[in-house]
Amino acid sequence: MRIKLIKVWFWAVGLTIIGVTTSASHGQVETSEPAKVVFVGSATYRPFQWVPQDGQAKGFVIDLQDSLAQQGNRVAEHRLMAWEEAIESVRLGQADVIPLLASEGRKEDFDFTEPFYYLSHGIFSLNNKSYRTLNELVGGRVAVVRGSYAATRLEEEQHDFILVEVETERDCLVAVNEQEADACVEVVNTSRRHAAETQVEQTSAPFWPQPYVFGVRKGNDEMLSWLNTNLALIQAEGTYHDIYHEWIPELEWHKHRMSDWLRYFYWLLLPLSFATLLGFSLSWYLKRLVRFRTRRLYEELTAKRELEKELRYKADYDEVTGLPSRAAFIDNLGRLLEERSELAPTVILLRLLNLEQLTSLFGYHFGHELLLQEFSSRLESLGFAQISHFGSGVFAIVRKHEMSHEDIVVFVSESLEIGKLNISANVVMGISEGRAEVGHKSQSEAEELVRRAMTAYSAATKASEAWRVYTGGLEPDPNDLILVEDFRRFGTRDMYLLYQPKLDLTSGYIKEAEALVRWQHPTLGFVPPGHFIGLLEETGLIKQLTYWVLKESVAQIERCRSHDPDFSISVNVSARDLAEGYTLVDYILSLKQFWYPQGLCLEITETGVIQDHDHAQKVVSELHEANISCAIDDFGTGYASLSYLSKFSVDEVKLDRSFIANMMESEKDRAIIASTINLAHKMGLRVTAEGVEDEATLQALAKMGCDTAQGYLISRPIPEAELYRFMCRRHFVETLLLPAEGNVTEPDSDRAGP
Repeated sequence: MRIKLIKVWFWAVGLTIIGVTTSASHGQVETSEPAKVVFVGSATYRPFQWVPQDGQAKGFVIDLQDSLAQQGNRVAEHRLMAWEEAIESVRLGQADVIPLLASEGRKEDFDFTEPFYYLSHGIFSLNNKSYRTLNELVGGRVAVVRGSYAATRLEEEQHDFILVEVETERDCLVAVNEQEADACVEVVNTSRRHAAETQVEQTSAPFWPQPYVFGVRKGNDEMLSWLNTNLALIQAEGTYHDIYHEWIPELEWHKHRMSDWLRYFYWLLLPLSFATLLGFSLSWYLKRLVRFRTRRLYEELTAKRELEKELRYKADYDEVTGLPSRAAFIDNLGRLLEERSELAPTVILLRLLNLEQLTSLFGYHFGHELLLQEFSSRLESLGFAQISHFGSGVFAIVRKHEMSHEDIVVFVSESLEIGKLNISANVVMGISEGRAEVGHKSQSEAEELVRRAMTAYSAATKASEAWRVYTGGLEPDPNDLILVEDFRRFGTRDMYLLYQPKLDLTSGYIKEAEALVRWQHPTLGFVPPGHFIGLLEETGLIKQLTYWVLKESVAQIERCRSHDPDFSISVNVSARDLAEGYTLVDYILSLKQFWYPQGLCLEITETGVIQDHDHAQKVVSELHEANISCAIDDFGTGYASLSYLSKFSVDEVKLDRSFIANMMESEKDRAIIASTINLAHKMGLRVTAEGVEDEATLQALAKMGCDTAQGYLISRPIPEAELYRFMCRRHFVETLLLPAEGNVTEPDSDRAGP
């Protein structure tokens, strides 16, 4: 963070020098009056902005806005009003800037600056009704401020409770106090003071940490650039720091409780108790030492005790870093949770990712000793309540203060100076916030908190994120475990294939079909393909499913060829299947009943081709040499182009349904489809349109020269028996502008479907 601010300072100084030089070269100085910036916001959002009895706007954000205007040589005008009116005034262009919580929904109307603060929400309820999570409010009434971030998010998440909309934050808490609502969900900083005036208190740990930013009307790039520039400048010059420290008593205000005074008293007595204990221990040791010199038996006893103490230390502390071990961390945390029932700890599991890499480069002594020692010293300097090293660069932390997760990552990722080297620490964190209910009697609450942090860490690693906070949604679905286990035991026993016909837009015949796998689980019922296919890919079981679908499809091709000798079936293969390309080709050719290699087409997604370009190119060429066709599925959803695909020996591209669905309403989509078909034909590729739902779209595709089409208009996925009824007869003749049925020679009746 410090490095970024220095860069901004140099950039600002550079701009100032350029501006002075330019003015001097022209021999004139600007004398026009400063422009005005209209800031709007809520009139009741203390301590950030509010209107006290004297009518003068006040608050942390008000001072910050004045500093921005002064830094940017403009005049600030503050208009505080009802929140919905403030948002609407910026949308309509009646005001320039509004401070608000950034969210995906608000991106439709606003552009955001860099964050200048972070806010979290909390649940506020009566003392005798302590709601800790949103799930505990199911069936109840929840008060929210109309137009607020909390109101929007709760509506989007569709919780099973009634939202009671009010005008201000104070109204939200009053509604709970007067039992018009069971709880209020609001920003913690703005609601604690109002809660102190009622019988309402914060009963949950903070959640939904969101960046607090300045928002401007969508497309107002000049104002957005002005805000970001001057926000960076006041941070670099220390003005922001001064304003923040002036408002800390308001920003972090909370009602003092008896437990707070007891905590202060506890920390006051702790050093005295420790000193007293140390004195008694020293006295005890000296007495034992005297006895040791006089009695040989006591010498042996003392030696035994020292050995036990050493073994206990090695069990409780890491030998390299000197930090408590995993067992000691859990024991200490467990005692802390038992002694302080009101405690809602934040447990962080942090791993040093590049430990093994640095060890392999510089040796074991450098990586597992010097690096771990320096890194653990940095963690200790942050003053956490507890720090532990679990081994292999995995650290556990109990956070004591309000340091944000982003700040922790930034601080621990700064370069470490080891010898003459500067080493950057690459870390990922999993975070568990608040208390936890234990599901098994054999497991303690402390172990559960560590397990949750590990679960969050795994999710962050998988998503390539710096940190992730644990939520119940990160837990594996028990039904998924059942599906994986049953697939390992029974394979494809409960699976079957359906076939979706593909219409030849030139002849009007059904000459192809796509094989689609379905799973009717005996206890869980129908399992959507989009769910179990991804699950099997993650667990490495997709190969078994792909081979079964190929075997069944090859047998189906042979049966269909008795009705139509040119009939073919396409099968989807995953990126993981493509990675085992040569094994896949060998398996297809090994199928004894596979007499018609030209009757099989493998559909590969764009991402499957792009992920490993060189390997995919070799595999597709091998398939092409074996007379096995290849099609690029979902074309247009990735980053591949036809010029890119020209390097592959593919035979067909399938236009994604997202283009087809809107082509009759979107000129842009029609132009893309027409140009893609034209260019694909010039490259010798066939084109299939997916997701055709109406005859107008089908007719337009036929006029564009599209080769084949599939979708619910033509047919839904059907069993094998129904597939034969579609073969050897023409469909949508008038729609495709083909000759009348009477002028068409029908195929021999002995090859017609049953």
